Amino acid sequence: MPASAATPAAFPFPTHVTYKVGVTPSGSQSSKDAAVEKAYNSWKSTYLIHGCASNEYYISTKGDGDARNNGPVSEGQGYGMNIVPLMAGYDTNAQTEFNGLWQLVKDHEDQYGLMEWQLDGKTCKYYSSGTPDGATDGDLDIGYGLILADKQWGGYATAAKTWLADFYAHDVASDGHLKCEDDGPSTDTRPSDDMLDHLRAFAAYDPAHDWNKVIKRMEAITTEFTSAHSSSSGLMSDFVVNADTTSPKPAPADYQEDQPDNIVGYNSIRVPWHLGTDALENGTTTAAVSYATAVKESKCLKSFSKGKPGSVWPHMNLNCTGFDSAPDVGDTQAEEAGDSVGPAAMASGDQAWTDAIWNQLSTNPFGDGYYGQTIKMLVYIVMAGDYWNPATA
Repeated sequence: MPASAATPAAFPFPTHVTYKVGVTPSGSQSSKDAAVEKAYNSWKSTYLIHGCASNEYYISTKGDGDARNNGPVSEGQGYGMNIVPLMAGYDTNAQTEFNGLWQLVKDHEDQYGLMEWQLDGKTCKYYSSGTPDGATDGDLDIGYGLILADKQWGGYATAAKTWLADFYAHDVASDGHLKCEDDGPSTDTRPSDDMLDHLRAFAAYDPAHDWNKVIKRMEAITTEFTSAHSSSSGLMSDFVVNADTTSPKPAPADYQEDQPDNIVGYNSIRVPWHLGTDALENGTTTAAVSYATAVKESKCLKSFSKGKPGSVWPHMNLNCTGFDSAPDVGDTQAEEAGDSVGPAAMASGDQAWTDAIWNQLSTNPFGDGYYGQTIKMLVYIVMAGDYWNPATA
């Protein structure tokens, strides 16, 4: 059972870390911590909702329409279950909120014990088409959140290891690559799910499963894909097929979400954030693939935007040119596209680019809703040097 909601935080915010590579934003540590606190106050008051039941909390998709009636999606629930324990100490109600987020997950599990990915904000019931299923990104973040909670307060080990066992059984293909969803095919993957810092934490926490096999296969897919399709830019398409072979390639344009899916879209804009974070935490040897790819992506996107993070487009061709064609004509502004480059810019050692992205975080130039503002919250914590690693805690 989880520890009491009054349990003191073992790693209260701000718990400062020294990353293994790169630079940090200019300015005092206290000013960076204060910026994170200010952003958290705004994010929490807007998106952290006490409901659907009296013992539940969820992350609202307000402003984006990702779920009916601003309901939760598993992606957002996972984000919340990462943010809240990282802000414990500053947020004195963090454990109660985390327990409520986790309770909602438990009350909406699919046939495999993972979270139903999309719920109505009024009925709190799954409403997407077909049999309720889970999405790998949300499942990953929920598992990581349980590990954070166990390190922060204690008492979540059984829940965390049960979740990781279910995840391994249903979201990991036989060759070790991550599937796109728990009931999906074993031939595709989504690069934005490649949260290698999470997978390394899973390996340290859960020796019962071969997480190193997953890490190696996902690193191999990144290397194989970029070598063949984006050797200069390091960019990866929203969806990848042939993931179970040594020749992964971009999915067809209309594969799942038709953003189109064969280029960078609102999924893969998260790749430099995830790979950059892995490089920062784990260095240029352990995280060599993440580091090399993050450096390429950061350089590409800085060049394309002329060093202005607000000019990073949410749709990019793999050759580092912008995509402004059907079905996305005019969709060239999204704060999260630039914000997500922050950890990669840091890892690459580019101080000016890092500072430009850091300075953008304090704004919302395009009126982004749930998705952009929640990504920003996590990027803020990483860039401020407050993203402690449960694998070494």
